[in-house]
Amino acid sequence: MLMDVGAEYGNYASDMTRCIPVSGRFTGRQRAVYNAVLSVMQDAMKLLRPGVSLHDYHKEVGDLMTAQLLDLKLIDRHDVEKQNPAWPAYKKYFMHGTSHFIGLDVHDVGHWHEPIAPGHVFTVEPGMYIREENLGIRLENDIVITEDGFHDLMAHIPLEADAIESAMNV
Repeated sequence: MLMDVGAEYGNYASDMTRCIPVSGRFTGRQRAVYNAVLSVMQDAMKLLRPGVSLHDYHKEVGDLMTAQLLDLKLIDRHDVEKQNPAWPAYKKYFMHGTSHFIGLDVHDVGHWHEPIAPGHVFTVEPGMYIREENLGIRLENDIVITEDGFHDLMAHIPLEADAIESAMNV
């Protein structure tokens, strides 16, 4: 089950997505896809730093997603070699943006081509949607950009597959 939720505090918005196995345990395939999305999320967070544009960041995250889709055998090298640069092969399974500005509104305004600066707040929300398997995983946390990287505002909310299963089976 995919849950995309948020809250407001002091007029500021938050946005979070978690996926949980309704049975209490991920199947092997669900776990593999979950961990692939989690890997993209963790690597994507490290890419968000002062001086980077969201436009360039999203292209880099596309490369991360492509690698995971290749590992899961959802796409192959031929798909990547013949892809349309305007609609890369990964877009079949990850068709939305990786991040958006967040602040006074859940989808706040910002400039995609201007450099990221300390104090900016973004979501990080990669997803993988495998229509032919009726399986979709998206994970989302909010982060604030610091002078030397980022701070995950949701770092204490369970995210790892084992932690999700543990919370499901208390």
